[in-house]
Amino acid sequence: MKSSIKGVHGEQNSICALKGSSVNLTCSAQHPTSNKKWYITYSGGSETELSAHGSHVKYRVSEEDNFTLTVNDLRENDTHTYCCKGPTSTSDTCQQCGIHLRVTDLQVKVFPTTEGQTVTLMCSTSCPLTEKPAAYIWYKDREFLYEDWSPWYQELVSSEEAVRYSCAIKDYEDLRAPEVSVDSVTATCFSVTYAKGTMCSYKQTSVDESCSITHPTETHVQRTPPDTSGHVRLTCNTSCVMTDPLTSVTWYKNRQIQRTEEKKQLLVSITSADSFSCTVKGHEYLLSADICAEEKNCWSVNHVSRRVCALKGFSVNISAQYSHPDYQQPESKFWCKVKRNSEEESEQLSEEAHDVTYYDNMKNKHILMFKHLKQTDSAEYIFRIKADDGIKLSYSPGVTLFVTDLKVQITPSAVVTEGQTKNQLSRQAPTNTTFDNLVQYDVIAAQPAEEKLHYSDVHFSKNNPDPPYSK
Repeated sequence: MKSSIKGVHGEQNSICALKGSSVNLTCSAQHPTSNKKWYITYSGGSETELSAHGSHVKYRVSEEDNFTLTVNDLRENDTHTYCCKGPTSTSDTCQQCGIHLRVTDLQVKVFPTTEGQTVTLMCSTSCPLTEKPAAYIWYKDREFLYEDWSPWYQELVSSEEAVRYSCAIKDYEDLRAPEVSVDSVTATCFSVTYAKGTMCSYKQTSVDESCSITHPTETHVQRTPPDTSGHVRLTCNTSCVMTDPLTSVTWYKNRQIQRTEEKKQLLVSITSADSFSCTVKGHEYLLSADICAEEKNCWSVNHVSRRVCALKGFSVNISAQYSHPDYQQPESKFWCKVKRNSEEESEQLSEEAHDVTYYDNMKNKHILMFKHLKQTDSAEYIFRIKADDGIKLSYSPGVTLFVTDLKVQITPSAVVTEGQTKNQLSRQAPTNTTFDNLVQYDVIAAQPAEEKLHYSDVHFSKNNPDPPYSK
């Protein structure tokens, strides 16, 4: 079953829909007229009028239908800004009120974990779907495996010969993601075979071809001693050799993009008080730790754990390590909660108002403790340092905290005697949180804030939560 996403011109500026689905875009009724038309508008201001009677893109031309534009069987080249206007509309109408449509397909993405030689899988889209997924469906060797609200595969995966995984969104089962298989996993690399898709497009002549690619588990910056001219050479390295020899490197200065190029090295003055980090193309989630031109003599912040999953009602600590120039001391240090769905960029946390505690009694390390976790605490948190000339650091990504309830699942043991069962206890997290970057999850052995919990014959299994999309 395929449903149709709806949008209203002038009310919703962006829509993200699955490739192969359909969308209905309704013309705004604020200025009714009997002679409206739909256009595709481009960044330079030019426009292309759409036919009202096409088979792929069409619209109904009566006022009763609000001049609804329907795009069937969405393709990637349908990604445009669509505009509805009448003959008296100004030239700015499309720039101000157009609907930007993005088309995405499903992809099973594979990410490293901190749990031995394993990886985790996520059913991913390149933009957050406007129509919230009813559920995610996982397949193993093309057979239905299970249905769940979370886009994360429920188990950690090791290399299994010829085992193929895929996923789909409920009601869009025929738009299934291309299959993937995990070929090998080591401490430094993991190799994945993709049945088809764009993951290895640099070496493919067609997206329908299968391909294999080796991914690193870590990115780091190596610093060489200063030369006679007073410069140090920084090199962006991955934990294993990249499959794509033309991979570009993005360099960051104080967490702001400085340049993107194929060169892995950067020459920096030894007197620089800036921090530097890097990512490689296709692995932007593996942002390296900040490094100073002169060791620890710059403003830098590195969050100790990038992803934390903890239990509702428990307490948990998240922490950051920082450095500052020898000649300058921090005026204040604090944590902020990033607000994704608000005009306010972030909210500074205070110990009294937010039921948290700051610990700053260790050299160059700051801890934020949540005393009694609530599901509304699920968010990204960034540590910031304020000096005399304003806030120095930090910039995203920070620490993403997932607060989850417990869910007990009872399954029969291989051998069951009377009165005995095998209990599996898994963690799940809310689906209403969207995150742009994914790195890894650290399982926190949190302590209960109030009451003690007692279970009989319960086994903990790792079950990774959210987010619903990634870049």
